[in-house]
Amino acid sequence: MMDKTYERVQVLFLHALHDVQEIQKRGWRVLPMTRMVKEEQLGRCCYLAEEFLSPAELIALKEEAKLNERQWRAYKVRLSRQ
Repeated sequence: MMDKTYERVQVLFLHALHDVQEIQKRGWRVLPMTRMVKEEQLGRCCYLAEEFLSPAELIALKEEAKLNERQWRAYKVRLSRQ
């Protein structure tokens, strides 16, 4: 059974992912700084999920978000380039 930690991380992550996806839909009409901030926020959520979720919960989150390992790592890399 998933606990409150999973639910909290899930909400944060899915909200951040939604923001990034909306920015990607708008393309050039979004300021580069806005895109960078949202992608960094999503990268932070990836690290947070890895720190606080069990392996099974992490897999469930990635599946719910429809992200493969390559996509997951790509968001983390955006944060580590700072």
